[in-house]
Amino acid sequence: MKPVKMITIDLDGTLLRSDGSVSDRTVRTLQAARDKGVVVAIATGRMYQTARPYGDRLDLGDSPLLLFAGGLIETLESKKILFQQAIPQQTAQELVDLAREKGWQMQTYIDDVLRTAKDDKWIRGYEEITHSKACICGDEFYRVQGDCNKLLSRGEHDDLVARKALIEERFPGQFNILFSMPTFLEIMPSGVDKGKGIRRLGELYGITADEIMALGDSQNDLDMLKAAGFPVAMANAVDEVKAVASYVTASNNDDGVAAAVEKFVL
Repeated sequence: MKPVKMITIDLDGTLLRSDGSVSDRTVRTLQAARDKGVVVAIATGRMYQTARPYGDRLDLGDSPLLLFAGGLIETLESKKILFQQAIPQQTAQELVDLAREKGWQMQTYIDDVLRTAKDDKWIRGYEEITHSKACICGDEFYRVQGDCNKLLSRGEHDDLVARKALIEERFPGQFNILFSMPTFLEIMPSGVDKGKGIRRLGELYGITADEIMALGDSQNDLDMLKAAGFPVAMANAVDEVKAVASYVTASNNDDGVAAAVEKFVL
């Protein structure tokens, strides 16, 4: 194992405990890694406004944020965009039209603004989980105003599985579609995933993939763990993530991130 020069960490189910908090131990451990010269980066499907508070909590300076599962790389404090790949406006419009036709809940992410059509249990639940604030736009939502960093649909898991299949049939090869949670169907541009994202981030900092430790728990972390030289799964991770990990650490509620970094980096 090469010395770790970069640590990339998923948020939900990994860095964050079930109550959405980050432990003092985890903060101290990641700051100690930073003090050793290790680049520490949050890698999430979230947008800037809902990832920034956790970057502030870690207090790592102008560290990079890998957002929208790798579709946007932006620095925490200076908000410098290092990379961006979005879904073209017309393609996003066609997908929103399909959602309206089928009666699906759908959300768009444009210029760090979360938009949806109506206030319902799905958007309220999303706001509660991610500590975000949505623009409830009514019919205006169905007129997409620009390129989208991602779209997201919420619903019961079996319904989302069917939606995913239909989207892939109607838009072959145009999206990378993953579950970040059983009720969260994330729709990103084709070619965008956390694995490509951490490789790109490494290149920006002169760090090779085999010098990266990646920590995650869910399906949308698989590509990231496969790309990293030292993949770490949380004890609460899904089985397919554990299967590609070099090490399974403690759960997100038991300081699993801190435990892995203390063991292999400090």
